[in-house]
Amino acid sequence: MKTKIVQFIPVILALVAFGFSYFSFWCTGVDNLCYRTWMDSIFIEAINPLYFFSFFFLPIAIVLAFVPRSMFNSWLKLAAWAIPLLVLFIATQPVYPGSPFSTDRDDAAWLAGGVFAGVSLILIIWKYIITRRLA
Repeated sequence: MKTKIVQFIPVILALVAFGFSYFSFWCTGVDNLCYRTWMDSIFIEAINPLYFFSFFFLPIAIVLAFVPRSMFNSWLKLAAWAIPLLVLFIATQPVYPGSPFSTDRDDAAWLAGGVFAGVSLILIIWKYIITRRLA
């Protein structure tokens, strides 16, 4: 039972990221309660990319909640090095694009989230096929 609770942690983190993104959008854009606060100052730089990354991460997190523990552990090994690299990639992108063909942090977060979700899905399917073949 405890192992299944641990596997729900990525779902909880993705939902918290969604909730924080929606709250900060409401607070800064709709109601102007957070105008000229720290949340308003990091909205474009950090909160939007967090939302876009968690948009791709949530379906994978839901799948991970129901896979066997061995598959979750192999995904965790991937995530331990991939997520810091993707965050570094997103952080090194400019906030606003410099030319018509350059990317900004939102585009980088879309790309990083899509690549991470794709690689995660391939890993989960591959581990599923391997465990079915051995059984």
